[in-house]
Amino acid sequence: MTRRRPPSIYPPSTGELMDRADLLARRLLYEAPERDGRAMVRAWGEVVEGAVELWSHLPRPSDVPGTGHDVIIQLASTARTLHRSAGQARQVDPTLHEIGTLFTRAAAMIEDSGIGRTGTRWTPRQNQDAFAARLNIMHTLYVTSHAVSVALATTARAENRDERLQVYTVPADDLRARVLDAEQIAHSYLRGHYPTGLDGRHRQPVDDTRIDAAVATWDVHAQRTLTRDPTADAMAQVAGAAFATTVHAHRLWRAAADTGHVDPHAYTHEIAPALETMIERWGQANTVWHNLHHPQVPTAGDLREASWELVNAMLEVTRDRIGAATGQHIAQRVHMPTVLRSLHRVHATLASLGELFHDTARRAPFVVNARPANDLARQLDPSTNKPRSVPRGWPETEPTENPLITPRDILLRRPVPLPEPLRPLLERPSGQAAAASRAALRATIGADDRNVDSMQVPPSWTKDKPAPTRLARSQATERHRSASVPGPGAVTTPGR
Repeated sequence: MTRRRPPSIYPPSTGELMDRADLLARRLLYEAPERDGRAMVRAWGEVVEGAVELWSHLPRPSDVPGTGHDVIIQLASTARTLHRSAGQARQVDPTLHEIGTLFTRAAAMIEDSGIGRTGTRWTPRQNQDAFAARLNIMHTLYVTSHAVSVALATTARAENRDERLQVYTVPADDLRARVLDAEQIAHSYLRGHYPTGLDGRHRQPVDDTRIDAAVATWDVHAQRTLTRDPTADAMAQVAGAAFATTVHAHRLWRAAADTGHVDPHAYTHEIAPALETMIERWGQANTVWHNLHHPQVPTAGDLREASWELVNAMLEVTRDRIGAATGQHIAQRVHMPTVLRSLHRVHATLASLGELFHDTARRAPFVVNARPANDLARQLDPSTNKPRSVPRGWPETEPTENPLITPRDILLRRPVPLPEPLRPLLERPSGQAAAASRAALRATIGADDRNVDSMQVPPSWTKDKPAPTRLARSQATERHRSASVPGPGAVTTPGR
């Protein structure tokens, strides 16, 4: 017997890897105040190192004349100095480490393709595409350096308040000043070129079947991970992919309504409200589970790649070179009836997976980060360990002597088993996301029926019946009369 072949994931392009790195950098800005500033400084050196490697594989004529090459070299020198000054420790920021890995993967793809061989003549369009890639790389370095400076500001305040944390040779305030200098160096390259320079990006023709394949692959990996090895990271990956997919699905439904493929009245009063609620619910579930994930708990690698592939498949349709594409541009690039069929499959998958997502949150054991779990426990009534029945800010009862999580675990941010009193606080947003997915499926299931032509039977399938003769008509009349006459012994009601 042969084993079932695992679902394949569409390989990302070099541009999609760089876009993923830029998106991770943007997300990091919101989480930077809660991160360890020194761990981010150590990992930022890996980001710059990967960026330098990718930078070197791009054609030299595409760089800014004069100071373009000097900027990336100066950033590399600053990153090495910061890494030495951050202190000896093994802890590095996982998000920045992933961004550096993405740059390294993109550089390896360019090297394996053999495009950058010596003597290659680059066309003006290729140089424009390469310059757009340089802008994307430098913008990622600019955003990540700002995130590192924000985290270092929090670390500096903590070190200034507690003398026990003042064990490093270089204070966090000095590190932050150097990172701000690196941020200005990156900004000097972007000034006057970003985002207008991204208009030179090369776009491949859109693959209409990519969304269907991405949804099927993501569904398989999500079902397998939530069933076999559920973790807080897996829940966050599922909720994050569902949130991003719903955002792009909203754009596609709006494009279908603008181009006449969906009734505008149905979109305005039925589809749009359901999708907006779905976006809000999945966003709340993603925030809760993402905060509970601990870096020491292994991540779901296959599910992460499948989630990114689903997002890339939707972005390929909904995004233009610089920003979001208009409805007319989307309709020109893809076959809208095919996209609508893909959207129906997306909503059916999200509704089915939402039930498993809710059931996993209700039953599965999780290992979570102690500090955000303690923040979540503040929503409980200390006397009963149940969700509060009064709004926050009202008079509270005295806290119990036995807390759900020990203070030392909270201080060290250790991975701890999920306390059972916190489960209702996780089950609630998960159930709301599942219910919103079912409501969106009901709202969109018949949205494009008016544009589907009814089935026409070919004339060759039917046989020509001759017109009934006079004898056949009279025989049919006699049979009808005999059927209406009551038989012997039958009881009839007068007046009927």
